[in-house]
Amino acid sequence: MAVPESFLQEVRDANEIVSLIENYVELKRSGATYSCRCPFHSERTPSFHVYPNTQSYYCFGCGAGGDAITFIRTIENLDYIEAVRFLAQRAGLPMPEDRNDDSARRRQRFYEMNREAGKFFHRQLFSPEGADGWNYITGRQLTEHTIRHFGIGYAVNDYHKLHYYMRNLGFSEDELVEGSLLVRNNNRVYDKFVNRVMFPIFDTRGNIIAYGGRALDPNAPAKYLNSSETYVFQKRDNLFALNYAKNSKADYFILCEGYMDVISMHQAGFDSAVATLGTAITATQARLIGRMGKSEVILSYDADGPGQKAASRGINLLSEAGVKARVLQMSGAKDPDEYIKKFGAEAFAHLIESSGGAIDYELGKQSAGLDLNKEEDRAAYLKKAVVFLATIHNPLERAVYVSKAAETARIPAETVRFAVESEITRQRKKSAREEQRELINPRNVDRINPESAKLPREEKAERGLICFAFHNQDKLEYIRRKLTGGFATEFNRRVFEFMEQKHNAGQVLTGGLFNEAFTTQEVGRIYGILNDFAQFAHSEDVMNDYITVLNEYHENINNKDPGSMSVDELLEFAQKQKEKKSK
Repeated sequence: MAVPESFLQEVRDANEIVSLIENYVELKRSGATYSCRCPFHSERTPSFHVYPNTQSYYCFGCGAGGDAITFIRTIENLDYIEAVRFLAQRAGLPMPEDRNDDSARRRQRFYEMNREAGKFFHRQLFSPEGADGWNYITGRQLTEHTIRHFGIGYAVNDYHKLHYYMRNLGFSEDELVEGSLLVRNNNRVYDKFVNRVMFPIFDTRGNIIAYGGRALDPNAPAKYLNSSETYVFQKRDNLFALNYAKNSKADYFILCEGYMDVISMHQAGFDSAVATLGTAITATQARLIGRMGKSEVILSYDADGPGQKAASRGINLLSEAGVKARVLQMSGAKDPDEYIKKFGAEAFAHLIESSGGAIDYELGKQSAGLDLNKEEDRAAYLKKAVVFLATIHNPLERAVYVSKAAETARIPAETVRFAVESEITRQRKKSAREEQRELINPRNVDRINPESAKLPREEKAERGLICFAFHNQDKLEYIRRKLTGGFATEFNRRVFEFMEQKHNAGQVLTGGLFNEAFTTQEVGRIYGILNDFAQFAHSEDVMNDYITVLNEYHENINNKDPGSMSVDELLEFAQKQKEKKSK
């Protein structure tokens, strides 16, 4: 869909960027700008800045940047047109008539496909063919209201039941394979989910985006089988039941491992429960939780080894996302579902109220299996505690727990504090060495502009020209005339040519225009270019220096003996020769 620039500007004007971003993160004012910890990557100190005067944002840590549309595209995981529609609806603006919106139509097709499959699975559960699924679900003490509320269904023990049903609705085999409802193997196409209780996974807007299937056959290769990632589903970006939990009146989320844990909790009245789509929480999920406005998260993982390991990882990731965590410690049951069935909802509510802080929980784990009456075990405890204490970011919290560890180890707090500070220094040096290794590692490729590593001087000149041309559109034609061979790297060439195209069409260049033709990561890079070179944005002398750098590069390529050229240089030389002959 080609949206008129006048409408896009109306959408941006109606969605003031500070008030928009404040719906997702807490901003702090600093002079004429605002800052916060970036919602798109984990960090300890704020590097995300919002600029009201240009209605833009930029993160100096990860390079995310753009305008209101870019922000919504990234944070809500939407296509360009969907982000425009989201902001238009937020402002009460009617969208122009849709024309050729291929990406939005494709996404809508996936939603329709999953919705129809969900209806089919749900009907199967209530049919005579679904008796095995019904017996399993009701045996888990779920009520019919809960079953219908979560849209639970059943995939019967037939490898073509869904296949034929969806084909009759007009969905192609290719669509259904791409949507992870069918599997193609050696030219055979069959249902992905067979003889499984089906749990639909919703996004926060209520669309079914994927499924989780629980096998009824004890010999099935996988007890739980999730949809593969698709155009509308990336498991690291979603949480099961968040579409319901985000509306809970509770001021906390309960984070679990499994679908049944969540569903049992909701049925028992704990409607803020959500689950990761896999054992461990991801950094993206932690940041998603942080944007939902709840004050804390209660980790309610299984009591087994993987569950406890996942709890430790969750504590660290939630802390980095600025979310306070508590840990639920159960005895007499392996998971929340079993605990509620054994002891009741009131006992579980008491468990939540008495849940301890995450740091207390982690520090307590350091003494597991040790006899603290023995000097050698206290020394072993202290070694582990010092490493853990060094990971606590808040200095006041760290000081409190240093004192607790010192009391446990029966040594002066000053001794523990010194050891922790030494460990912090060691960890920082280690991180710095690892970052340095990443910088010099040839495998650390710039994914947006991979040619930049080979042509750092030329690529920098290109970025300078992009910034200058953006702020001085009347110089675009002059720059093109003076460049004897054009840009050296493909990404920067594409940016410059896009600017030329818009200028030739009579449009005034704005940062928002780039949303139309570039990914959110690419838009962030472009905003970074405009920010990094702003001090030279109007210097014609610097502009001419950039042009000279690029012209010298192409002159050297043209004068070089083809026999001594690298493969890349030879290909570029051949292309130049073709272009000369065509002229």
